[in-house]
Amino acid sequence: MKVLETEIVFDFYDAEQMERLEENIDKISREVNKIKPEKMKQSQFINKFCSIIEQGFENIFGEGTSKKVFKGKRNFKLCVQAFRDLVKAREEQEKEVDNEVKALQKEIQTISYNYSTERIK
Repeated sequence: MKVLETEIVFDFYDAEQMERLEENIDKISREVNKIKPEKMKQSQFINKFCSIIEQGFENIFGEGTSKKVFKGKRNFKLCVQAFRDLVKAREEQEKEVDNEVKALQKEIQTISYNYSTERIK
């Protein structure tokens, strides 16, 4: 998957990795929603917001990922885009899994019918 043009190795089909992703996307959302930008200087808001996103990336993908993705910058627009890239990759993966599940169900249904006792009668 690409986040801000940086390739990140992640296996969307691995249960452990997906659990880490799901937990941390929820955590990022909760933490961002707690921020009260109207009660902060803009620089404080950017630092707080970006630190949440950066820590989320570290938790999901491992230590050093934030430095690799953000290249040492703490920029609000970059952090927003990185999170959007992550969510988009997750949504694309969900569609792919749904399609695979539907295809598998159809195959199982066909196999079940082909080998059912009702078909033989």
